[in-house]
This record gives sequence, structure tokens and C-alpha cells, in this order.
Amino acid sequence: MQVQLSERAQRVLRRLQPAADLGSSIEAVTLDALRLRLRAVADQLGMFEARYGRAFEQFAADWNAGRVADRFVHRVERDFMEWEALTMERSELLDLIRELAAPADAAPCGS
Repeated sequence: MQVQLSERAQRVLRRLQPAADLGSSIEAVTLDALRLRLRAVADQLGMFEARYGRAFEQFAADWNAGRVADRFVHRVERDFMEWEALTMERSELLDLIRELAAPADAAPCGS
């Protein structure tokens, strides 16, 4: 795939992430962005874990077994949905990080 970047964008990218070629710089910046997003997701997950005193997997099991008090209260339902979405996002981010961090000749995850 061919991508055209302005000279300005190329200069900034090379200063931000020096590499042998522009493609490697883009991959490095993308990997940094994925890791930064993963940290933000982990922080949000930590807030839910602190609020409910357990990891999402245990909370979901308790939810499905009817052991979560006030599970139909709007805030608790909303927390469950947000927590579940963050858990899925963390999984996707980890897959993308593994794929991008793998050697270029390695098969992508899930292949």
C-alpha cells in the first residue's frame, strides 16, 4: 500500500521516532500509540476492579449467577457494559501489539 505523507509530517515522524525507513517509524509510532491506549484502558479497568473488588471475569460470573447486588440498577448495568467493552478492547489492543511487535516475517496473530 502506498501512502503519501507531507514533507512536514515526514520530518516530524523521523524526529519523533528515528528509524532506518519511514515505514519503520510509522510502525514504531503506532506501537507507542497502542501501548499508550492500553495503559489508559488498564487504568479504567482498575477503577472498576477497585469499585467491585474483583476482576471482570469474576464479576461477569457473579452477574450471570445472580450474585451481584443491585444488578438491574442503571449505574451497575452501565458499569457492567462499560467494563465488558474495556475488557474486549484490552484483548484487541494486546493482539494488535503482539502482531505489530512480532518480526515482520512472522504470521499475524489468528492466522
